[in-house]
Amino acid sequence: MRNTGNQVISSLFILLMITAPTLGAADSPRSHPSRRTAPPPLNRPLAQGPGFFVDARQGNDSQSGTAAAPWKTIRHALRQLKAGDTLYLKGGTYYENVYHALRGKADAPITIRSAPGEQAILDGSWREFYEAPADAWEPVPEAEGEFRSKRVYPNERDVIGSFGDSMIGLQTYHHAIDLRARGEKIEWENEKKMDQSDIKPLYCGPGMWYDASSGRIHARLGHTHNPDPMPNYSGETDPRKLPLIIASFNSVSLHVDGAAHVRFQDLIIRGGGYTTVVLNHVVGVEFDNVTIWCGTYGIRAGQTGPFTFHRSALHGNAAPWTFRSDTSKRDYPGRPHRNITRLNTHALIELDAGRESSVYATPQNDNWEFSYSEFTDAADGLYLGSINVKFHHNLVEDMQDDGIYLSPMYYRHRLDKKDPVIQIEQNLFRKMLTAIAFGGPETETRDQVLIYRNIFDLRERVATARPSSTRESPGFSFGKIIGDHGSPPWPAISAYQNTVIAVEPARDAAMSMLGASKIAQPRRVFNNIFYHFGRLPAYQGPTATSNAIEDGNLYWSVQAEPKVLANFFNRYRASPEFEQSKKHHPPGSSSQSLLVDPKFLKAETDSAAANDYRLGPDSPALNAGVPPPKDWPDPLRPANDGKPDIGALPSKSAPFLVGRKAAPK
Repeated sequence: MRNTGNQVISSLFILLMITAPTLGAADSPRSHPSRRTAPPPLNRPLAQGPGFFVDARQGNDSQSGTAAAPWKTIRHALRQLKAGDTLYLKGGTYYENVYHALRGKADAPITIRSAPGEQAILDGSWREFYEAPADAWEPVPEAEGEFRSKRVYPNERDVIGSFGDSMIGLQTYHHAIDLRARGEKIEWENEKKMDQSDIKPLYCGPGMWYDASSGRIHARLGHTHNPDPMPNYSGETDPRKLPLIIASFNSVSLHVDGAAHVRFQDLIIRGGGYTTVVLNHVVGVEFDNVTIWCGTYGIRAGQTGPFTFHRSALHGNAAPWTFRSDTSKRDYPGRPHRNITRLNTHALIELDAGRESSVYATPQNDNWEFSYSEFTDAADGLYLGSINVKFHHNLVEDMQDDGIYLSPMYYRHRLDKKDPVIQIEQNLFRKMLTAIAFGGPETETRDQVLIYRNIFDLRERVATARPSSTRESPGFSFGKIIGDHGSPPWPAISAYQNTVIAVEPARDAAMSMLGASKIAQPRRVFNNIFYHFGRLPAYQGPTATSNAIEDGNLYWSVQAEPKVLANFFNRYRASPEFEQSKKHHPPGSSSQSLLVDPKFLKAETDSAAANDYRLGPDSPALNAGVPPPKDWPDPLRPANDGKPDIGALPSKSAPFLVGRKAAPK
């Protein structure tokens, strides 16, 4: 599945203008323009072997399950399948919480997929809000613009949802006062004691509140009034006029439990609550051309592997008018602060640990691969620590915090006694606060992390804080490539042949990727381009007590001053730390690094520009890198084993392509 870089395209425009999947919604949604779209139905041929059919609209579970006499429900169909069978879902929406515990075989997997040329949707939500919204809601007489469900939904913890025509997320409000609030600016009840007092009621955009005392769902789709450049909601405000996807907190659209050798193909999965897809104790699971619209979590996986996620997508439901601070955990013990809205997508993939209290020891989360897929629109992206994983040719975009979290969430003894290897290769990261992040409670990590041939294009700002009584303007921050939450132990990292585009110097302090390294966790940073549209931060080489080396890297800022250019490396190269670094790297750390314009084919500050980060014919980065160790994987390594070009994209190469549309046929 790897791209060898031989595709021929004329520019990097395709790389930087990838679109993600649509649900197949109307061209002009009445709520808000769609951010993501799902691909059209795939005309995948019928598979070899036994096949059965389900039709949610015209099927009947008393029939035989043939194409001419399909079953009606997936629940019934799964009870009839065995190893080697394929279940074809006719086009339509299946309002079921699908539970799959079947065991196929390595040479005879069980496949669940859409029928050729049709689109099946697995939906765990309540169908009336999507199919008959006019009959599902009634106005709340005493509250302008507020509606409540006609039906009572007793014994629910909470609700989670999205606009059905655009798949833009709805807020889940913890308190009715915030759903009903008119103010959209943070104002404190007591300005002099902000830590001891809470904020006044705050409206954060269209959303819902579950009234546990009555069992009714309340909705308000009021417009927002954020200052530029924040987007606003200006669509339909009457939920009786739009389809909504509203699910129970405990709705799981697809639960794969104790299964083996199963495949899911050409599907849309939506309508999850706290978790949309659960993988628990699964051996050999594959998602191919699957679009998952996430609840609070997209996939929660425990004791699962091998796991393959190919030309698929996980799209969170963080609305574009949401600030990072809106969903922050505010109800810490000892403080009076209440949560406002916190159930929009917290992470696209979350790990569950198999601990001593578990009755199962195997399988372990291991041997995962993500390729040509898209991960978007959430607080955090993927949690991948302590797993052998290959993550390549993917788009990671629009995270309010972290892109990939690489710290182990728990320590475990591996059955094979080998340290996990995490490979992050030929991906595009953009619009997030921290692309590669670390954190968590564990104090031991043996992971080996390889980060190579990626583009980190961090030109676009992240909305971090809404206006307040003490700050009229919204808060925005540019992203950085790497960082941690509380200085946990970082694993051994080799970061090489990447291109990093940064803007704000305050967010680039760890741009050299040398921070938090220890003797037991070596750090090697070779042949990367660190290109700054903002001021160039001061160079900081590795300390004498670390096992870190950087060399063959290129640093540049479009605002570089002559004095900075002349002295950028001088202080470090004259230090005892430089001499100490020769124990690990005889030439000395930074001895072959450069401070010079790489002369990209196109580099503009505007985040909407389709830049081309290949090297121009007169680039000083050509043949200027340090030959990396031969055992470091690199699909674009020079054929003659000479000096490599610096950066992710060698001269005269075609740009690597990422996302679903780039997947090899």
